[in-house]
Order: sequence, then structure tokens, then C-alpha cells
Amino acid sequence: MADIVRLQSGENVDQWTVVEKVGEGGFGSVYKVSRGDEICALKTESLNEKVKLLKMEVYVLKLANERKSKHFCMCKDTGIYKKCFYLVMTLLGHCLQDIRKELPGQKFSMGCALSVGIQCLEAIEELHAIGFLHRDIKPSNYATGRGKLDELRRIYILDFGMCRSYLDEFGRFRPPRKVVGFRGTVRYASLSCHIRRETCRKDDIESWLYQQIEITRGVLPWRDLDDKGDEVAMFKERCRFEVGLQDLMGGCPQEYVTILRYIDNYEKSNVGAAGTRISI
Repeated sequence: MADIVRLQSGENVDQWTVVEKVGEGGFGSVYKVSRGDEICALKTESLNEKVKLLKMEVYVLKLANERKSKHFCMCKDTGIYKKCFYLVMTLLGHCLQDIRKELPGQKFSMGCALSVGIQCLEAIEELHAIGFLHRDIKPSNYATGRGKLDELRRIYILDFGMCRSYLDEFGRFRPPRKVVGFRGTVRYASLSCHIRRETCRKDDIESWLYQQIEITRGVLPWRDLDDKGDEVAMFKERCRFEVGLQDLMGGCPQEYVTILRYIDNYEKSNVGAAGTRISI
């Protein structure tokens, strides 16, 4: 991992002024910045990073913006400053993970969970419509809009650095690779991801369902298992059968079980408009 470039409050990054740092990840930092009365978020990534995650994020955001996708931030600006590449984008509110943890029982009300889940699924559908898989669907990669913009009820999808196009240059499905590394987060990863199988659109939806169960129940049953993944994968496999299904779905609507069965029966070429095929 290359050294993270750190910016100071009041520092000017071309036409943007740093207000404060609001987050930091493995490949860079996120800052609140201003330009006149405009407030945005600025993400950085060292130019020395071997894997250019932020450039993929810019590419995906611009495609989504061209289609006026409603669950995506606006890409406001990009550039190079000091030894980092930067992206300026819409500043959002809190991520779903932080919101959930502040709620009683660390879960949403049923009505709120369903409303949020539908928007999260719509966001995945918008991403798939531009030809990309997310490959890291989880609550911390969704956030609300800002209250000052009257967007607290709108959900945005975030972090596209691990995205991968599932179509070739002719618009045909890419053939599956023989060797596939693990991508994503163990807690929410699909079974295909655990066994290093090439993922497709249904795997994003499977991760969404695990997220949906968590915000509905407040917990996933494998939360305390080894994050290396083998135990988690076996638990997820067991949940396909009645012996483990109650551990996963207890307290959830019966429709969640139907969705799980639907996901497991997906054909790669038949994962169409997710929002029109899945009804919660």
C-alpha cells in the first residue's frame, strides 16, 4: 500500500478548499471541501497505488451520471494534486451501517427496512444497467443524502473501486475466468464468492439480501465467526436448508425466503431488472 497523502484544513486543492477530514480507508482519505457556497466530498488516492481504485470509481460515476441514475453521487471534478489523484463528488449523510448501529436493537423498523431495501435494490439495478457488478455490497457502502438538501430519505450507493464489467466490448457476457480471487466483505459475500467462482449480477443481489436481513433483524447469525470465511461459507450453505433457515431468517418476512430461493435459481443470462423481478 502506498503512503496516504494527507491534506490539512484550509489547504487549497486547485479550486477546492479543505474544510475537514471525514473518513479514511486503505487507499486514501475523504475530505469535506468547499468552493464558494458549494460543499462536496473529495476522495484521494496516491499516484503510487498499484491498483487504481479511484479511477474505476470515476469511470462508473460518469456513466451513471450520463444516465441520470438517481442513486449515484454526482462526479463534480477530478484532478491531480501533490502526489495523489482526487475525485470531488456529492457530499452525503451517514452510511446505513452507522445509522443501524444507533437504533434500538441495531435494526430498522420493518417499514423502514423495506423502504430502504427497495432503494438499495434500485441502486444495484442502476449499476447493472450500465454494465457493472459492484462486488462489495454492504451497509457501509450505502448512505443517505444530506438533510440540508432535503434528501435524508434518498439512498445512495457508494464505492465502485472493486466494480467489474460483466460484458465485453460487444455487449456479450464475459466468459467466466478459471481463477478468481475473493472480492468483497466476508459477512456479506455470496456463496459463489466464497468458493472463488466467477460472480455475476445475482451475487450482488445475494449480498443485498444478507444486508437486508441484517437491517431487519439487527444481526446476521455468522457475525461472530472467523472472518477468514470458511466457517461463514459453511453457515451460509447450511441456511439453504430448513435446519439453518430459521437461524438466518427468524423475524423476517416470508418473502425474504422466497427471494433467497429465487437468487439460488437464477440463470446468469436471466438476471434482468432486479427491481421488477423481486418484490418485497
